[in-house]
This record gives sequence, C-alpha cells and structure tokens, in this order.
Amino acid sequence: MTSSLSTSSATPAAIAELEQGLEHLKVANYYLRVALDQVADGVVIVDSEATDPKSGQKVLFSNAAAAMLAGADPDSGLRGLGLNDLVAGAKDAATLQQSLRLAVEQGGCHECECQLLSLRTQTPVPSKWRVRAVFNSMRKLLNFTILISPAQVAAPAGKSEPKPAADDLDAQSAQLRKENLAALAQGIAHDVNNLLGPVTVRLSALIQQVQEHPGLAHELQLVFAGLKRAKQFTSQVVTASKSTPRKLEATDIVSLMRDTVEFAGAGSNVHVCVRNDDNLRQAIADPVKLSQVLQNLVMNGIQAMPHGGYMDVQASNLMVGAGGDGKLKPGRHVYIVVRDRGCGIAKENLDRLFRESFTTKADGNGIGLTTCRRFIDEMGGDIRVTSTPNIGTEFSVYLPAAEGSETRALTPVNAPPVPLKHGKGKVLIVDDEDDLRKVAHMILTRCGYEVVQCDNGQDAVRIYQSLFRTGTPPDVVLMDLTLRGGMNGTETAAEILHLDPDARVVCTSGSVTEEVQMVFLERGFVGVLPKPYEAGELTQMVHRVATMMKRH
Repeated sequence: MTSSLSTSSATPAAIAELEQGLEHLKVANYYLRVALDQVADGVVIVDSEATDPKSGQKVLFSNAAAAMLAGADPDSGLRGLGLNDLVAGAKDAATLQQSLRLAVEQGGCHECECQLLSLRTQTPVPSKWRVRAVFNSMRKLLNFTILISPAQVAAPAGKSEPKPAADDLDAQSAQLRKENLAALAQGIAHDVNNLLGPVTVRLSALIQQVQEHPGLAHELQLVFAGLKRAKQFTSQVVTASKSTPRKLEATDIVSLMRDTVEFAGAGSNVHVCVRNDDNLRQAIADPVKLSQVLQNLVMNGIQAMPHGGYMDVQASNLMVGAGGDGKLKPGRHVYIVVRDRGCGIAKENLDRLFRESFTTKADGNGIGLTTCRRFIDEMGGDIRVTSTPNIGTEFSVYLPAAEGSETRALTPVNAPPVPLKHGKGKVLIVDDEDDLRKVAHMILTRCGYEVVQCDNGQDAVRIYQSLFRTGTPPDVVLMDLTLRGGMNGTETAAEILHLDPDARVVCTSGSVTEEVQMVFLERGFVGVLPKPYEAGELTQMVHRVATMMKRH
C-alpha cells in the first residue's frame, strides 16, 4: 500500500476490515475441519514417501473417526505416527504398503484388508483400507488419502439371521449416504455463508467509501470478487449434493468467460486472451458448474506455464450434422477452447486425465478433471483434449446452444457492489450471528433507518408486540431462519404474522437456495435475502419492503 494512502482516514479502516476478513476465513477453515470430523469413515492423509522405513509414511492429517478407530487421543489424533504404526504387525504393514504401490501403478485407487491396531487396547481390528494415490497435473505423486472402515465380520455358525438382499443393502446404504451428504452440505453452506456475511457487508460498503482512491478500491474489489465466488461455491455444494440436478438454463457465455478468466488468472504471470464470435449463441448450461469447469481448465494451463506466457480462451458457434458427433447430438452447439503453450501431456497419460487420480492438485481449486467431465456430461455436452509435449494442450468444451432469447447470465464476480439505498422507517433485525446483526444495524442506521435488534425468536415476538400496541410496528422485519434455542425463524415469523397480518417479514438465511425461495414467500414472508448479502442488497431490500403497500 502506497504512502500516499497511509495518511487517508480510509486506509486504517481498510486494513482493519481485511484483518477481520482473514480472521473469518480462519474460522471458515475450522468449520471445514469440523465437517471432515463428521465423516463416518476414518480419513487419513499420509506423505508420498516414507522417511523412516520402519514407521512408514508420515501421517499428515487424520479426522476424528480415524482417531476413534485407532484408539488415539481425539485432541492429538494420529499426529507424529507413521502409517505402519497403525497396523497390527509386519504382515499387515506389508499388505498396506503393497496396496499403496498398486494404487500408484493402477492409476490411483486400490483396496485391501488388514488389521488396524488399537493404540489404547493393543487389540487388532479387521478393517478395509481404501487407498487413493493423489497426483498433480504433472503426474507427480503428492500424497495418499486413505479411508478406513471396520470390515464386516461373518456371523458365527448356527446363528444366521434373515437379511436383505445384497442389492437392497447397497441401495439403502447409498441412499443413506446421499441423505447424510445433503444434510452435511446444507450445514456447511449455512455456516460458511454466515461467516462470509459480516465480511461481505462491511467490504461492499467500504468499497463505496474509498472510490477517491482508485488503487485501494481496485484491491478491495479483487477481495470482494473472491467473496462472491465463495458464495457461488457454497451454493454449488448444496446443489451438487441433491438427488435432483439443478435446472439448466440459457447462459451468457461471453460474460461468464470474462469473469471466470479474470478471477482464475489474477496474480499469475500468464496473459490469457479471451475471444468469441460476434454472434455467439447462448448455451444451455448450469452457469455455476460451467464457471468451475473453465476455472479449473485455465488454472491447469497456468500451472503448465510456470515461467509465464500466453493462453487463449475462445468461444465459437458449431453446427453438428445429422449423424451427430460422438456424444453430441445433431443441431446447434457452442464450443469453448482453452489453449495453453505449456509443457504438454505425454500421449500415454492422455487417457488418464479424466480419471480420479487427477482430481486433486497441489495448487489447483480441487475440482479435478473427472468432475469437469461429469459436469459437462450432465449438461448434455462433451469435453475433449489434445496435447503435444513441449508445445501445449488444448481442451475443448461442447455444449448445446440455447434456442430463443431467454437468458439468465451468471452474475459477474467483478461487478461493483450494489449501491446503497437511503430511506426512512423502522427495522427489526432478528439474527443470532452477533457480527452480522451489528454490522447490518450500522449500515441501516447510516442509511437513515431506525433499527431495533435481538438474537432470538421470543424477544422478537415481544418487541414486535410492544411496538404494535403503541401503534409504531416495524416497517420491516429481517428474520434469520436458524435461530439458536427456542423458536426458529419460521415459527417466530408465524407468531408475528398471527399478531399482525400486515407485518412485512423478510427471510434471511445462509441456507436458502433459489429453488426453495417460493416456499417462504408462500408462508407469508414478503421477501428473501440470502446470506451472505451485500450492504447495497440489504438497503435495497429494506427500502423496497418498507415502501410496499399494505396487504390488507
């Protein structure tokens, strides 16, 4: 930061906001660790090579389930141990090491059964070990990720019991895992959105206060774009875990490419040139998933060019003939080419690109090419790759073109914050997230509103009832859905609407998706403001609702 800005009154505020943002991101990382600790299987990540032949590969990470299965102290987990220290003896250690070697040789995955040694009781526990060798895009082995689960023990002779068919058990197990994943994803998204909320509100308001300092405003805008991308990713976590896929829609490829490339290439020494046909059609796609695919491909290209250079991202129209083209059906399509001039990919490795062994990279975004292919398949398209060592690599993504003019483009992540809207009226904020409630109070007060706040449903009903009896009920109630203890947000809103059918209650939550917003509108809410929201979105919603006509 330049010295000319250091004397500005805005600079200390900016530093304070960024420091608080970093603190919230640390907390978000904690929540992700908590999520891994809720996985039923033991998860252990070990080093790629053994520093001590006797102990084997060093344990880099273990979740709570792994510590429990191994009889270790939950606080310290398996830190300081080697992989061979977790099994019952030399024979089991040899079996496990063989599984690691086979995982590397077979492209990434291998399973074996050997006995896990309880560190507390020193008793062996028959277990299944699912080993995955994790590589980067250059086929360098990074580590091994191992899932450990107790092996099923056969029932003693003469004590057999009727049991469901194997297929039924598999189906029930798969459905249960899917339901657990959906619930876990919903909880993670809610918690992360709540953590991003105060940072998003503060930063969106701060950017509008420092426009006289273009350099500082630009830096803050880049941070703000990252927060918006995080919001999109948390939404995608929920969507990806559902059994019903997200509805595909006509998508503006031009703006999506521009925003994604700018975000993925920020800070790199690679210049990415974006081009498109003048009459480029819209594509039928899931814009969030497509953005993730393009981001992954661009980052792959940047990683393949460590000394810098040039990349191309180009979109064109394509007509597939009557006979089709592989997965592509006859008709109009849009195809996107991501071309780098990097080290290229050896011919023998091209067929492996979309396998699970390439799903994790040291400094990628974690989506992986196998997930890219799954996303594109879900959209009715195709993804293809050609590469020449020392020349470069070209990925081509094909998608069906949209008919007609209906479109719903992805909101650009580099768009400026929504402007603040001043107004008058009384607002009741009901939210158990102290930081978010306080910053919302601050923003609304600055914009001319009288604000009352509380952190639970019982107090909210009491406050509304008191103001209603004096003839001065709140013009707007901002109601969080997941209040801790007592009544939740939906129950609280019902109590308020029973007291005053004209009450104008806006639903705010970190777990409300677009697909379920109509449900809350049908329950009497007059608006939905998903978290994390910007300061401008907050004030625009409050102004709109405060100036609405009474319903009765």
